[in-house]
Amino acid sequence: MRQILLRFATVLPLLGMLIPMMAGLFAPGYSSIHQHMSELELLSPSIALACRFGAIISGLSIMGFALALVLQQESRMLFTAGMAVIFGISMIANGIFTMGSPWHGMYAIGLSIILVPAFFAAESNRNDRISLVVSSITLVYMWALMTGIDPKPIHGLTQRIATIPMFGWFSYASLTLLGGATKRAR
Repeated sequence: MRQILLRFATVLPLLGMLIPMMAGLFAPGYSSIHQHMSELELLSPSIALACRFGAIISGLSIMGFALALVLQQESRMLFTAGMAVIFGISMIANGIFTMGSPWHGMYAIGLSIILVPAFFAAESNRNDRISLVVSSITLVYMWALMTGIDPKPIHGLTQRIATIPMFGWFSYASLTLLGGATKRAR
């Protein structure tokens, strides 16, 4: 079960976010450079459905990643798993509630994404600089977003750029854990 959840987490968190990125390219009157991905949910029903589906798939797979961390036999990464569950819930809420609702992102609890890779680095007992860099990039992006210094004319682009390491990190972490399982099996 753990292996299956990790395999899903190598692909689905980022794939779920690529769905709105791609949908934005085909949405009439929408700019991927100027607008956030959540704004797609306010457009046509088919585009909104695709974006909502992407957020929910991403959230569920992140929660599956958290479960895989709890199912580890040698060391359970409970802080990482806890933050991943919280972030997964916020992503599911992004798919259920549209932008403008305080439930979209669960009242900003999605900020928990900053801690997921940092806790992973701490709990994995490795010198994991990649996770620390991703955590730092995420902190800088979220800070810029929350303070309003994320440049409005290109905030759709900056969101997409930040999304790649934020959600791609789950691929890295899952592959790291799967690689460790392969080494132990030898």
